Amino acid sequence: MSFFRLSVRTRRKRPLGVTMLGAFVALTTTLLYLASPLMAQSFSSSPAPGMTGGASSGSLTFWTDPKTGEVFTRPGRGRVPLVINTGASASAQRAVEQQLDEQKAKTAKLAQQLAQQQQQTAAVSKQVQEEAPAWQDYLASYKNKVSIGTQVWFGYSIFSHPGWGPQYLTQQIWPGPGNDGYNDFFLHRAYLNFFFFPTEDWTVRVTPNIYTAQGSTANQAFGGNAGIPNTNVGNLGYRVKYAYLQYNTPFKNLGINAIKTDKIIIGVQPQPITAWEEDLYGYRFVNLTTWNMSEASTYPGISIQGPITFGPENLQYIDYNVGVFDNASFHAFEGTNTKEVQGRVSIYPFGARWRFQGLGITSYYAFGYGNNTPDQAQLPTFFKGPNSEIERLAEIVHYSGENWGIAFEYDWGRNAWSPGNQFSGSGPAAVFGLTPNGNVVPPASALAQAAYANLADALLNNGRSYQQGFNFFGHYHIPQTRYTLFGWLEQWNPNTQVKNDPFDYQRVVLGIAYQWNEYLRFAIDTQNTLFYHSQYNMPVSYAKQFNWVAPPKFTGSSIPDVVTRDTHMFMLNAEFVF
Repeated sequence: MSFFRLSVRTRRKRPLGVTMLGAFVALTTTLLYLASPLMAQSFSSSPAPGMTGGASSGSLTFWTDPKTGEVFTRPGRGRVPLVINTGASASAQRAVEQQLDEQKAKTAKLAQQLAQQQQQTAAVSKQVQEEAPAWQDYLASYKNKVSIGTQVWFGYSIFSHPGWGPQYLTQQIWPGPGNDGYNDFFLHRAYLNFFFFPTEDWTVRVTPNIYTAQGSTANQAFGGNAGIPNTNVGNLGYRVKYAYLQYNTPFKNLGINAIKTDKIIIGVQPQPITAWEEDLYGYRFVNLTTWNMSEASTYPGISIQGPITFGPENLQYIDYNVGVFDNASFHAFEGTNTKEVQGRVSIYPFGARWRFQGLGITSYYAFGYGNNTPDQAQLPTFFKGPNSEIERLAEIVHYSGENWGIAFEYDWGRNAWSPGNQFSGSGPAAVFGLTPNGNVVPPASALAQAAYANLADALLNNGRSYQQGFNFFGHYHIPQTRYTLFGWLEQWNPNTQVKNDPFDYQRVVLGIAYQWNEYLRFAIDTQNTLFYHSQYNMPVSYAKQFNWVAPPKFTGSSIPDVVTRDTHMFMLNAEFVF
């Protein structure tokens, strides 16, 4: 046979170790290819180039470059012979063949391991490239579990005719009669909302409330012979408005589909009526709801709440919220040894696909006590005032469509309205235990104001007063625009036991809102308090039936001018929610 020509020449120099390895691989490959033929045949007397030997024995002759370790099939400059003896016995040949077979197996195994290692290396490289840094993974997980937002109400008000009466919006105040044209910019609310969702089952909410402080105006003693002025009033204070733990799935595993989304809430939370009615109305950033004018919107306690759904579409037919709370609100200390029970049930006879859709009938009831310590609560009823039993009731019929909503509300209460509620926006100085400025109010008028303040305490703070109110409110969104008309009309009777109660009033709120975007909206509106009884003097004899007490030096037979002046104002409101 003619022997093939083998060349293992490389075109560039390599390190000696690499070159020797290349030579070995080339040699091994050649032997593997030639092993069987070479060992089995007898060479002729005229060997082919590169071969020597006779018929019984032979050898393969190659040439190598000692400097580079390269192997060649022809002689050349600097090359020396490399002789491989092929003459061997049969047993030696078999041994060589066995070694070659073993080497083949090892080479194949190494090649397989190398391929696997390359695949693993490629997979690891890809994973390293695609894998986000640990802090990015942490932030992504954190983002899905935490929500941070804010809610801000800001307004500008101008009072064309200020009088005394209840506030229109949270902490809205004004100086009272004789201050026509009074106006102000005012921060009504600034919430920071923090929500934490550690698992599907639990939600934690903490909401600090930044508010305008309206504390005592008295200066403070500082040391034995010094004093400091009060710096609290008007400053922005901080308090917690909401702080609760919400169990989202207490009934999930009961197999009752109707209540599977109902929740249990523990902590400082909204009471059942105010937040719900604010959402029904939609314009709480403009004016207060009725019962929110006499009770706080948030109390510490525990509640169970949620919708009850039926049918294949899971329509809401009932929505409820029932809880037990402190008698003291979120911004007061609890002083009682009793607790207050509150509950709301909303029925949707035709079912609702969303919270307020269609016709709804809502009932709310609360029973509790004034926030007073047990020893003071034992005093006679007519000294307790609002510290006695307190009841509140609301019956609301409402209908909500896609672009509009309307509601009628009837309210009833017992001992649920005090002078502090009646004059939460502005009131006579004497109502708050202060003496009117003598340069503004003549002595005779100051004495009449003191009698008027005592009358407010007698009629509204006697422990046996009953309240009644009627509300009509709603909104209409003008289709294909960003404008919505809204209004709130109310009649309120602070004590139905009083004939021609001078504190009876009507509240009128009318306005238009503009939705700037999903976070920001504005409203311009007029708000008015109308004391609808004609001015009159109340006989002292009648006032004494409600335990009225004459102030010092008061000797008149009647209390003059018991119907206060109406209040008229305009307001520009802004709400930012994110």
